[in-house]
Amino acid sequence: MKRMTLLLITALQLPAIAGASAIDAMIINGEYSQAYQTAHQALATASDNTARQQAKRDLARVLIQQDKLQQAESLLHELLHGDGAVVPDTLLYADIQDAQVSVLRRTLRSKEALPYAEQALALRRKLLGEEHLLVAESLNNLALLLVDMKKTDTAKVLYQQALTMRQKIAGPESYEAAETLHNLGTLYARAKQYDDAEQQLLSALRIKQKILRPNHPRILNTLSRLGSVYTDKKHYPEAITTLNAVMEGMQENGMAESVVAGITQRELADAYHYQRQIEAAERHYKASLGTLEKVLGTQHYAYGVALNGLGWLYYKNGRADDGKKMIAESESIMDRAPR
Repeated sequence: MKRMTLLLITALQLPAIAGASAIDAMIINGEYSQAYQTAHQALATASDNTARQQAKRDLARVLIQQDKLQQAESLLHELLHGDGAVVPDTLLYADIQDAQVSVLRRTLRSKEALPYAEQALALRRKLLGEEHLLVAESLNNLALLLVDMKKTDTAKVLYQQALTMRQKIAGPESYEAAETLHNLGTLYARAKQYDDAEQQLLSALRIKQKILRPNHPRILNTLSRLGSVYTDKKHYPEAITTLNAVMEGMQENGMAESVVAGITQRELADAYHYQRQIEAAERHYKASLGTLEKVLGTQHYAYGVALNGLGWLYYKNGRADDGKKMIAESESIMDRAPR
């Protein structure tokens, strides 16, 4: 049975961006509907081209959080390449490049995202200097891509630079610092250093629970990664308890049909599978497949991983023929899909 780390929900940082502080606060607070309405209203009432560009940037960033990635990518393409595109060598241009990184990464196109991340970092350093929260954001986002590309040593250096900068500027108990601790935890999990991963994720969780509302999407994100680490450590009861709490929080937040929920359901199915709780595992694999089909389609790598898990569950538990077909189909999907 193949397992997939929660690549899609290792979140890019969402700090205060110049000219968009109200939208940033709403996004950080998980108020996505309100953020969308505010950005849409700003676009409708924009009095000049720069204001329209800023509103489209904000709208794209909200759409990314809502997993409406095609709509977000269309807006960003217009801002980067369309008529009236944003002027290069500006902070607004760097903002849009970073948003493009998020879209590409969430659709498993990290190599394609790399030039955008590198350019955004260089531009922010040029305009803001070496020490600024937006520079730390770009360091963080570039490191995320390098982890995806298995360049973990370089990524770790960038994360540590971003963490030092965020702790110095925003404070050691800041949201920004917590997000980098979360991402360091994910890096350690990918490197199979599970004790270090657990330590970093627990540190991130402690800060987030102190400063964010209960069941905030960012808290659930860190809990979901922690549940995955518990599965990797074969601490299955802790994994099941943690991942069930994540799913309950997503239900309360209206996130039950999101990419995050679909992958978390598959992680929960894996934990039940390893515990040989067959009916529960089957139920969650099927729920995962249903959610991922809606939000990503049936040819996405994440869908293939969930199908592979269900196939192996059937193969080992009296439905070998069905299992073989699912395993073959899932491997075909994963072979074709970008990672």
